[in-house]
Amino acid sequence: MRKRVRYLGNYFLKHELVTGSIYIFIGSIIANLFNLFFSLFMSRNLTVEGFGILTSAVSLVMLMVIPVGSIIPTIVNFAGSHFAREDYGSVKALFLKIIKPLLIAGIFVLFCFTAFAGYIGDFFKIADRSIIVIVGIIVAFAYIGVVSSGLLQAKLAFKYISFLSVFGSISKFVIGVGLVFLGLGVKGAIWAVFTSGLISSILGFIYLKSVFVSKINKASKINFKTILSYGIPSSLATLGMTSLISTDILLVKHFFDPLQAGVYAGLSLVGKVIFFLTAPIGSVMFPLIVKKHAKNERYNNIFKVAIAMVLIPSVFISIFYFLYPDFSISFIIKNEAYKSVSGLLGLFGVFITIYSLITLFVYYFLSIKKTNVYIPVLIAALSQLLFITIYHGSLFMVVAISLLVALILLAALVIYYIKIYGEYRKLNKEAVIGMTGEIG
Repeated sequence: MRKRVRYLGNYFLKHELVTGSIYIFIGSIIANLFNLFFSLFMSRNLTVEGFGILTSAVSLVMLMVIPVGSIIPTIVNFAGSHFAREDYGSVKALFLKIIKPLLIAGIFVLFCFTAFAGYIGDFFKIADRSIIVIVGIIVAFAYIGVVSSGLLQAKLAFKYISFLSVFGSISKFVIGVGLVFLGLGVKGAIWAVFTSGLISSILGFIYLKSVFVSKINKASKINFKTILSYGIPSSLATLGMTSLISTDILLVKHFFDPLQAGVYAGLSLVGKVIFFLTAPIGSVMFPLIVKKHAKNERYNNIFKVAIAMVLIPSVFISIFYFLYPDFSISFIIKNEAYKSVSGLLGLFGVFITIYSLITLFVYYFLSIKKTNVYIPVLIAALSQLLFITIYHGSLFMVVAISLLVALILLAALVIYYIKIYGEYRKLNKEAVIGMTGEIG
């Protein structure tokens, strides 16, 4: 029995998902700790309304970066196999194919944010139009930085990704605190988000210099149609996923008064601790399954281990939120105003737990090129948007709608997985029978 336990323990600790996740997890813990420090500092040094503006601005950035951030699975999928063969020329060719349209898109987005700052500001009730322009600048540069992020994942550079994550969060905190103390307020906090992201992107490109100095030969040509056939549905799936945890904040900012919007932002901050802790697992799982799928190796065990690693801590934290909501909120945000929504924290924790599982399922399907997963994800995201727009009588209704939509989506993904897994096992069984027949 002891040998069996020891064997399982060694297997688990040496599992590539676990070792990769440890690097990302440690980096994420430190990074999220400083992200938390940043949010706590801002929640205590800005007005509640100001903190609501900051959270809405960050959510708007996330929402606008979705279209380009959603190409990360595409980059990982195509670049991963080339990195495995040390074919840097093909990776460079992929980079050049992608970076040109992203530069054009970034310039266009910045123009739109500048030209329509008044309309955007009115919708989100942000009177200072310069904040909208700053958000546009952040989005424009993020369109370029996303490429380095995808290439680092494809290269399985988990240690360096962890370093960049830590460095970026620390620099955001330090710069943000300095700018707020200098009297720049919300704008100082938003400029800190931009500066830290820019520095991290530059360091990422420096690390990938071996790719950029490589020569592109005839064999390195990348078919753009192939990229689009995978990239478009993959992007739509990622768009839907990000929308599920961003739309609620933006709609609350639009439909509710500034105080309630700020309080909901605090609820979201505490609830998303679950996702902050488990997100690294999915980001490590995805390139590992891509690599194994490309080599026709078994990959389902990686997914099962990932599910366990996400589910166990998420359930425990959600239970803690139900039992001690006031303590959880006061521990993270020391402001009595936020306790008015403590009764919603347990439900919000369940929503984030379900969302974390949804993220794993979507990454799993995309890693094995089952891109039709974008259909249920997009339907869920649009349903959340529609129902909150119609039914927003209270913050409870907003959380309840998000939770119900997530539950239905997770059920659909589990059914789809059972179907795919059944086909996977059937193919493996046929392959084993075929090999046995050949040997016989």
